[in-house]
Amino acid sequence: MTSDAAQRAVIAAQPSASGVIIGAPGTGKTRTLVDRIVHLLDEQGMRPEQVLALTPSRQAATALRDRVGVRIGQATPGPLARSLGSFAFQLVRGATVQEGAEPPALLTGADQDRIIAELLAGDAEDGRIAWPEALSPSVRASKGFRSELRAFLAECTESGIHPEELRESGDDVWVAAAEFLVEYRAVLDASRAAHRDAADLLAEASTVLQRAQPSTLGPLAPLQVVLIDDAQELTRGGVAMVRALRGRGIAVLAFGDPDISSGSFRGASPELFAQLVGALGEVHVLDGAHRQRPALTALTRTVTQAIGVSGRVEHRRAPAAVGAEEIESTVSTFIAPSPYEEFDRIAGVMRHWHLSEGVRWDRMAVIAHDTRQVTTLETELAAREIPTRAAGVQRPLGSEGIVRDIVGIVRLALTPIEERTSEALEEALRTPFGGMDAIGLRRLRGRLRHIELEQGGSTPARELLRQAMANPAHLTLIDAPESRTAERFAETIAATSRAALEGETIHDLLWRVWDQARAVDGRRLQVAWREISQLPTGAETARSLDALVSLFDAAKRFVERTPHENAERFVRDILDSEVPEDSLSTPDRPGKVTLLTPATALGTEFDAVVVAGVQDGVWPNVRLRGGLLQTWRLADTIQAARTGTSVEPPASSTDDVRHCTTNCGSSSERCRGRGIGSSSPRSMTTI
Repeated sequence: MTSDAAQRAVIAAQPSASGVIIGAPGTGKTRTLVDRIVHLLDEQGMRPEQVLALTPSRQAATALRDRVGVRIGQATPGPLARSLGSFAFQLVRGATVQEGAEPPALLTGADQDRIIAELLAGDAEDGRIAWPEALSPSVRASKGFRSELRAFLAECTESGIHPEELRESGDDVWVAAAEFLVEYRAVLDASRAAHRDAADLLAEASTVLQRAQPSTLGPLAPLQVVLIDDAQELTRGGVAMVRALRGRGIAVLAFGDPDISSGSFRGASPELFAQLVGALGEVHVLDGAHRQRPALTALTRTVTQAIGVSGRVEHRRAPAAVGAEEIESTVSTFIAPSPYEEFDRIAGVMRHWHLSEGVRWDRMAVIAHDTRQVTTLETELAAREIPTRAAGVQRPLGSEGIVRDIVGIVRLALTPIEERTSEALEEALRTPFGGMDAIGLRRLRGRLRHIELEQGGSTPARELLRQAMANPAHLTLIDAPESRTAERFAETIAATSRAALEGETIHDLLWRVWDQARAVDGRRLQVAWREISQLPTGAETARSLDALVSLFDAAKRFVERTPHENAERFVRDILDSEVPEDSLSTPDRPGKVTLLTPATALGTEFDAVVVAGVQDGVWPNVRLRGGLLQTWRLADTIQAARTGTSVEPPASSTDDVRHCTTNCGSSSERCRGRGIGSSSPRSMTTI
């Protein structure tokens, strides 16, 4: 790509320049950011420790780090691109260590959900908090309520809202939430480690930047220039951190497009992006279309115009006239009468692209509205022989069958022999790590029963199996493949149990089970699965391997963060968690179609794209966010109370959805006013 005049002006600006760079998709924002870093290091003579790029997510930071790394011609003391959370954690940790305090531990979403669930369960028993009648115990026990409560707590942290202010609001829901906030903070303060969640880190990092002396910042003290990609995803805490950076005299360039924000459910909004512009001052507009074909550029501009005006719109341009033939060859729409016909059509279109037009599988993508749809597409397209990989899909590790299998086996090994049930043993034997199917298990029980009858006994077959698994030597009396498989597995459980008593970590215990597992042909399971995963039909096996890699990573982090916790705690956390601890994403592999959500699609580029499930009620989704706790009006209401001004009362019916936000970042009233979200059949769009 050849840089245009607007890009060159940003790239060659003075190192001390701050501002916001706004551009539509395909105008080269990320490329300009990378070129700016290269220019500062190679042309301006700045040192790598003086420049840092930040992104809202770790996945985007990893991709940006790779792009920068191959462009610069010098060694760096650390990564030049980091996620905002990682940067905040380093700041907070450095400040606490400098003060001689205990280093903080990151409170993951899964950990926070478990704490909230335990507090809510305790409150349901003793009724300490006077929740409104509408928020019954059954409502408060739901996953959806806990998700809203986590968002509410994060909003309180980012906006600096104290429990006293919630009590003074007069809102029954907020008064109850204030009491819960006090209990939640008390639990965190009483924990052995100093825990911070993501919102705490951002708030505390902003404070560190405002007050800390350069000597307390450690490796970050020389920092002079910060560049932020996808700045439209910044929450209130992220904007506060930008202000703190500017307060220290650090130059900040933020690149973004408020029209494509996908983080409204986290608190990002066009209004916050406008505040970011106010904090940084100068605005640069990139309007040259570098990677999109004319028809796609015209489509993007047409859709953008339908969103309505909110915040900054300097980058919007009127759609150019494009011929019908060009549009037809670039963008097409298919209306399917059923979901399965939609899957068939998607598979057919992608196969046509691959075979007739020569588009590689890894240059195609399917974008769906949410993780649930991505998971369904992954299964359905694999069944239609389309090789796929789901990128950045967030789901609890415990929801993966292979993870539940191996963690369940470790739990079985941790259970005393006399408490192991025959049902649990049979379930473990039928897993890939047990190596036995239902037929083999039936044969093994039958052989054990025959021996028992020959000896005049009457013990049931299930009990005989339990006794044999407790004493593997009994299985050597049977000369059959299934008995040898069961004997090997029984020895694995026994060895894992002994290792746990000797103090081995959960990471070591999981590895024992994985290392001892064998495929049907006798090879180690990891060898057999690696070969299967490389086949066109091995998508499910590849997904299982990815899940196991994520599990071992989680076990390693657990051991590092809580070295004195026992393995039972990790087992319970994995099997009971309903919130992803981390992004369970598959690595890049050649020859795979990428499945994405709008959030994970940011910053990516493909030759051919399918947008699936574009229909009313699904995409865009105009349902209220935070309706139970009304988090969406929290910051404005409290701020109005602080300043003594009035605030508009909340919507009284679902018809007034002014505050409801969709994944595109626009308000739903604007969508309805422009005709977006009206009734339509199930459809897909190919680009």
